[in-house]
Amino acid sequence: MKDYRDVIKRMNELVNRYHKMKELDGHEMALILKDFTSALYYLETVRSDIHHQWQSKVKALIEEGMSVSRSENQAHVEFPEMYELRRLMDSAYEIVGSIRTNISLIKHEQTLGIENN
Repeated sequence: MKDYRDVIKRMNELVNRYHKMKELDGHEMALILKDFTSALYYLETVRSDIHHQWQSKVKALIEEGMSVSRSENQAHVEFPEMYELRRLMDSAYEIVGSIRTNISLIKHEQTLGIENN
């Protein structure tokens, strides 16, 4: 499995490419969206694996006699990727929504342009 940090770097490059677009280019946005959502899917699989490890750690600590809240806190310390990925992926889904909205806007404007001719 590739390092998820490389995927995050790639997503940052895609966000910068999207942000630097001078004018709205539907084809370019569709390509960015394709690459971005593919990377996001990969991160979902990583987050799922880390969450499974986190849950296993919580369970083991509880079985050792630790309280649930203390076990969760300890697991969060041992798996900081959980928080990092959750925050990053929440933002990534917002970016996906923005790109989709802009693509829809372009399609709508093109439709209006065809109807007005």
